Amino acid sequence: MKMEHVIKGHTAQRFKENYIGTVYVVLSAVLFSIGGLFIKMVPWNPMAINGARCLLAFLVYFTYLKVTKHTIVFNKTVLFAAVCNFLTGYTFVVATKLTSAANAIVLQFTQPIFVILFLWLIFHNRPSRSTILTCAVAFAGMMCFFLDKLTPDGMIGNLIAVFSGICYAFVFIQKKMPGADMDSAMMFSCLLGAIIGCPSVMKETDFSGHVLLYIAILGIFQFGAALVFLAKGLQTVQPFTAAVSSMIEPILNPTLVAIFYGETIGPVSLLGACLVIGASTYYSIKEAVNPPKQGNG
Repeated sequence: MKMEHVIKGHTAQRFKENYIGTVYVVLSAVLFSIGGLFIKMVPWNPMAINGARCLLAFLVYFTYLKVTKHTIVFNKTVLFAAVCNFLTGYTFVVATKLTSAANAIVLQFTQPIFVILFLWLIFHNRPSRSTILTCAVAFAGMMCFFLDKLTPDGMIGNLIAVFSGICYAFVFIQKKMPGADMDSAMMFSCLLGAIIGCPSVMKETDFSGHVLLYIAILGIFQFGAALVFLAKGLQTVQPFTAAVSSMIEPILNPTLVAIFYGETIGPVSLLGACLVIGASTYYSIKEAVNPPKQGNG
């Protein structure tokens, strides 16, 4: 009887941890998703927005690492990941300003394509046929965005969003490199963004209350708290659950922008979004449930 109580108690504790972890992951996805709306509503240049956002996020994340007593690591791998994550965040802000929020977030979510490609080229992890097919579907979806009616700025924004996805892929790739520490890399990427971007804030002229409020929301909640929630969630939640929960972001992001900002996308881009999100979801779930063996992809 005592053994049964121990097993039941352990199962209940594990269920509770998974539940709380899932809540954290979902909260992070929801907070990340408000980025498109508030970036659209701040009348600053992208470098200034990202700089102010990163400064506040750095303070949040640094505090989180100190409270959790996480040892901060700094080496070549951490620096590489920090630079890639900085570029991911900055180019996402630029893309959101130049093209629709839907295009920016969905094209950034093409990162699994580039993860597969770089693992193949750099680490010689040859992808399976199903993985190649998944990439083809996602690539077809990506092309849909460029077939829709776009202004020149919109076209440039789409290209920058794809570059953001490439940078994001390298953030994941660095986990296979010696000396990797994701928490330290996230913190240093925020610090780098603040150092590079904050001088541009001084050139802005609109510091009205609502603009400062939007910046505070972006820095403290959309970036800082979202990163903390994601880190805490991934400590206990299953990769499968995290992969599915993260797909809330590319769906909720453009939905909020459409409701509160009035921005919509064309039918061809909508088809592309379905293909990219579907392919990314399939790949994420496939990798979480059945991780590839070295050299097999």
